[in-house]
Amino acid sequence: MGRSGTTLIEKLLTNHHEVDILSQPFPLLFISLKTLFFESIGIKKYYVLNDDIHDRNYLQNDFDSFLKNLNINKDFLVKLFEKMQQYSGQYTKIETLNINEKNLSNLSGIYEELLNSFNLKDKQLIGSKETMCEEFIPYLSDNNFNSIIILRDPRDVVASANYPKGDKHFGDKKPILFILRTWRKSIEYIKLLKNNQNFYYIKYEDLVTNPYEILNEITNFLNIEAFKQNHFDNGIYDRDGKLWKANTSFDTQTSFISTQSVGGYKNVLSDDEINYIESICKSEMELMGYILDTIPNKEIIKEFRDYGIEESEHLDKNFSSLNENMEQEIKRYDK
Repeated sequence: MGRSGTTLIEKLLTNHHEVDILSQPFPLLFISLKTLFFESIGIKKYYVLNDDIHDRNYLQNDFDSFLKNLNINKDFLVKLFEKMQQYSGQYTKIETLNINEKNLSNLSGIYEELLNSFNLKDKQLIGSKETMCEEFIPYLSDNNFNSIIILRDPRDVVASANYPKGDKHFGDKKPILFILRTWRKSIEYIKLLKNNQNFYYIKYEDLVTNPYEILNEITNFLNIEAFKQNHFDNGIYDRDGKLWKANTSFDTQTSFISTQSVGGYKNVLSDDEINYIESICKSEMELMGYILDTIPNKEIIKEFRDYGIEESEHLDKNFSSLNENMEQEIKRYDK
């Protein structure tokens, strides 16, 4: 999920001498493949990555099968990367794709070919950071790729997404229910994949509170050497060897890990927003050990209204209070 510490964990792992992680090198690949899948089953949708296991019209196995039997060519990828040259969501750019078309018959071959195009050498592990692509993890895990989800308190996610102090990394302000349904998607995949040996998840709050302890859990999962306790004494460096400052909406001065943003929502969100978030995400928050500030209730789900959201061609500004969505959330609350 965006605004959950994905960039932080990417930068930390890239500081390991055996690892190289690219920052969002091909986001439109995941969007395009999901769009193609939807087209194959007759679904038209703009936000193709914003569904979850329980609220969609297809099975995970159907999507896995689609990824296993892809039929795309090099020209498709070349045009995709040309499009990404102007796409702000692609953070790591590449000039020329050097790929073998024989390996493009499934996602694992495509992904490996694209990573290899970046000429990442002398590393035991290479990979990429992307957001909101959890539905791809079951297939990737079954094909011997390691995947990590980083999870963050949904109240802080909403605060960071809708009330940033710096750049709008999540775009314009969005209906809270839209954000929370995307956040719940991570939880559903954590539950689905928790026993998969190629999958691991961490909580942002644990990482910033006990960074070396959590990093050692990750290096153990990845079967690589642990970080030394003084590894980041001089800060975090990006892939170009430059000192990286945390990409956070709450603390723009931090060179290394700070806990300052944990619980920052208390200074940003209204009481109604906090109560609404906790009522929508009660079971998931409790499952993940997040302490609730309020008493969740159905009435806030019925009465809550977003404010300050501009009309969008692709997303109703009243998304949180649409009758269909309200009824769906109340039904879910009663389960």
